[in-house]
Amino acid sequence: MRFERRFDSPKPPVEVLRLIADFRHLKSWDASVESVEPLDEVFGQGSEYQVRVLFSGNPIDMRYTVTAYEPGVRAVLTGIADKATAIDTIEVRATDQGTAIDYVAEIRLAFPYNWIDPILAIGFKKTVDHAVDGLRRFLSA
Repeated sequence: MRFERRFDSPKPPVEVLRLIADFRHLKSWDASVESVEPLDEVFGQGSEYQVRVLFSGNPIDMRYTVTAYEPGVRAVLTGIADKATAIDTIEVRATDQGTAIDYVAEIRLAFPYNWIDPILAIGFKKTVDHAVDGLRRFLSA
């Protein structure tokens, strides 16, 4: 499943990308996140986080790693759980009003759950939309 969203922020690109990619801020904008435990003191490529998300009321524990980070340009975070992998790619660029943000969330379910991707995609779409709405509010503050 792939979800693409494009939106803007009045903040500069370096700040926007850092706020999104450093998952210490994740609970501030994603209501589906129950807890975040940073596993590293300093943020950057290779940083890891233990994240518990709720999907349809069920807790899912994921270990996220910042697999790519170019300040003010691009970040990729990869989350691994027992039955799924999530890859979040965030690209930013400067505009006259601040920053344009391209956010892509890819969710890959393990067998046999991948057979029901079209059904689960409805729930994941709602979760992604709520997270992006929260992220817009967070970046406007």
